[in-house]
Amino acid sequence: MKTRKMLALVLAGAMTAGMAAGCSSGNSGNTGGQTNAGNEAGAETTKQAQDSSSQGSAGGSGEVVEITFPSMWVGVNTFKEWFDNRMEVFNAEYGDSIKVNIEEIAGDQNYVDKIKVLYSSDSLPDAFCTGGYNLIDTMQDKLVDLTPHIDDEWKKMGSDVTWEVNSRDGKIYGIPYARQAIGYFYNKELFAKAGIEKPAETWDEFFEQCDKLLAAGITPLSMDTADSGWVTSLMLGAMIGQTDEGEEFMNTNLPKDYNTPEFIEAAANIQRMFQNYTTSDAVGGAYENAAGNFFTEETAIIANGPWMVSDFYDTNMVEEGFADKIGTAMYPGGVMYNSGKIGFNIGSKDEKTLEATLTFVKFLTNEESQKLMLEMTGDIPAADGITSDKTAPLVNEVIENAGKASHSINDFQSLWYANVVDEISIQYPLLAQGEITPEQFAQALTDAAAKN
Repeated sequence: MKTRKMLALVLAGAMTAGMAAGCSSGNSGNTGGQTNAGNEAGAETTKQAQDSSSQGSAGGSGEVVEITFPSMWVGVNTFKEWFDNRMEVFNAEYGDSIKVNIEEIAGDQNYVDKIKVLYSSDSLPDAFCTGGYNLIDTMQDKLVDLTPHIDDEWKKMGSDVTWEVNSRDGKIYGIPYARQAIGYFYNKELFAKAGIEKPAETWDEFFEQCDKLLAAGITPLSMDTADSGWVTSLMLGAMIGQTDEGEEFMNTNLPKDYNTPEFIEAAANIQRMFQNYTTSDAVGGAYENAAGNFFTEETAIIANGPWMVSDFYDTNMVEEGFADKIGTAMYPGGVMYNSGKIGFNIGSKDEKTLEATLTFVKFLTNEESQKLMLEMTGDIPAADGITSDKTAPLVNEVIENAGKASHSINDFQSLWYANVVDEISIQYPLLAQGEITPEQFAQALTDAAAKN
């Protein structure tokens, strides 16, 4: 989540060339202008930490335990400033006893692929965080069962739903740090130009609005196919989740059979979207293409989470005042992604490194870290009740929409088999180009699930 879900987009040069550019999947974004208050909070927190550098956990033993943590929070990733801040504070407090060796891996898919390679060679790092991709079910045999290490106080740092998505058969394999609340964003000026007053309440109305946008010379939808087609798959899941049966499917862990009426109908509508309502670069395009088209107002709608809000204020990516043009919406039928999110997994192989890794992850998921994450990235804390008056209004709107949803669903990256998520990128272009039917699309995912 994310957050699959995470944008890495540098748009200034791309605007000059008349192209949108960026990077990574839906859990990405470049920390932008909305985070000024968050950056101030981060600087304040860092200063406090510099005064507490004597509080290391080694108790003067002099021994430094080294642990490994590959990070995707690099470059222009939304979480980079937050993670840099957290590492500075952590090193000030624990640097005399714990050294975190960080390997920087840019791009969500690159990160997930690297973790898969490390798993295959029995070399999982001490801690890793995939940003929402579910690797628990394929790597459970080499992950630490964290249940004995989570006390009541730590348990409070996540809501019940966030612990549930990180647990299997009553055992905890992931430490939550955020939860999902995902609808879609729309450009209010482009809607007004097409004579649209408010977001659609039904999918029939949604497609009518797409026709109105087309008639006004506006491309309705940002879509993608690469890297699991994050933006497109959010629309797919939302259409599935509009019925009680579909909601149940979208909240099912590791579904095996995609040959359901709800799934096939949604796939047919995705095919319709590809063929009628999106940009020419959607097929074969990644998240950066979808985001870039929305930022340059080539499209009117994009499905994504609140972490994207910071980019709406970043004048390196968008024009001044862009955020004022943007509205938030639930999906038709009152659907919102409103769920837990895969958190930090631990692969430590001995007690010494495990203890140090737990200290590190506990720090990254404590109340201060979660509040700062909300302020600096717009991602929603895993724990209930963590709020901030430094959060952008659009982020608060997304959270409010989640609270009003009639159907609450989880995202595909968190619950589906990893190879099924990979298969989506293979099948979407075929579906878009009419080379396969929606029924064949559903069967292809079913066949992929059967390999597990």
